[in-house]
Amino acid sequence: MFNRIRDLVTEVTGQSQMSRDIDQAVASGDQEAASTFRTGTVAAVFTDKGRNARGKEVAEYARKVMETDGKGDRFYRTFPRRDRD
Repeated sequence: MFNRIRDLVTEVTGQSQMSRDIDQAVASGDQEAASTFRTGTVAAVFTDKGRNARGKEVAEYARKVMETDGKGDRFYRTFPRRDRD
């Protein structure tokens, strides 16, 4: 039971941070972010459909950034707290 609660807290925290990162990108004029992301934090955390949609949006955003910029630097600036090995 404790593991489930811990996992839920981790998921909510991560998705909330991702939503803040997306909001900041859109506010700064990132047209690719504005045209890509539609899934909210609650849907991404609590529904399979939302989780899958958020994942597809992230992949689509990365593709758009690569097509527009020719490199992934903006993607990494948008999501600076994500692990990148």
